[in-house]
Amino acid sequence: MRVEQQTLSPDVREPEEMVAETRVSIVIPAFNEARVIGKCLDALTQLDFPREQFEVILVDNGSADTTVQIAEGFGDRLKLTILQKHGVKISALRNLGAKSARGAVIAFLDADCIPPATWLTDILALARHDGLGVVGAHYVLPENSTWVGRTWHVYQEAPKAGDVSHVPAGDLVMRREDFLRVRGFDESIQTNEDYELCDRVRKAGMPVRAFPKIGVVHLGTAQSLKAFYRKQRWHGTHVVKVFLRDVLHSDNKKAVAFALYTLLCVVVLAVTAMMALFQFSRIAPIVAFGALLTPPVLMALPKVWAANRFGDFFPLVALYLTYGVARARALLNAL
Repeated sequence: MRVEQQTLSPDVREPEEMVAETRVSIVIPAFNEARVIGKCLDALTQLDFPREQFEVILVDNGSADTTVQIAEGFGDRLKLTILQKHGVKISALRNLGAKSARGAVIAFLDADCIPPATWLTDILALARHDGLGVVGAHYVLPENSTWVGRTWHVYQEAPKAGDVSHVPAGDLVMRREDFLRVRGFDESIQTNEDYELCDRVRKAGMPVRAFPKIGVVHLGTAQSLKAFYRKQRWHGTHVVKVFLRDVLHSDNKKAVAFALYTLLCVVVLAVTAMMALFQFSRIAPIVAFGALLTPPVLMALPKVWAANRFGDFFPLVALYLTYGVARARALLNAL
């Protein structure tokens, strides 16, 4: 096991040495992940893949808990390197790990994700094909998830396979040479870095594909409306910034438009509700609230109709409404 204090370079460069027996490098960014890192690393010890043919690179962002100490306990069971770099965005952590990677294939995994035993075997089978580009999968739902986790997963994540706009960075795989060629993740953004990378990969002429069989269980799945709101607000932090780089061709157009519409509705609702307190029109806030609910209803109805699961209608409307409000707050912060 190697433990190193690293200075982050502005880009991702070719390491000077390659270790031939290392076929895959698993890069895991971490910050205060003591609750989950042991589960993640333990799952890697159970992969049906030769232990000497893959390495694990944990890149720690100055954790104040026992993340590093827990990881060090796996040094005798994994080919493990621990790098430390404080005060940077998660994109920089991933790039730093990629810079040190020895494998021809880099598999990015988040600390709160649990891969299946066949994960690397299936990844290497996909990596044999030319023009790999980006492969990955949307997350697998943890057992005993609440209605929040189950409903969002069924309608927003589970159906995604084949050519997609992006895959989450917590389960994203590229050939090392391709990753270096597109210069890795954008270190100027905190969120939406997976979409931004996949967009550049597509513009470089390579595909972006999702394969559910390499999906990993995401222990960080939001299980309450409050957690869901906070996660969506955080994810929306840099969506607008990425969107503004290429407004005409961005796949974020719908998300940004929904956030903007929701923001306007919330402002109008607040103003009209205040006016109603002073005996102005009491119909206006009702109309504003109806306008706020209209997009979530119109988005949820065809989905539950197609799935013949009408009991999901109100939960899905609640999630779309929460999503819209969270992204509106993120948009307001960006503006």
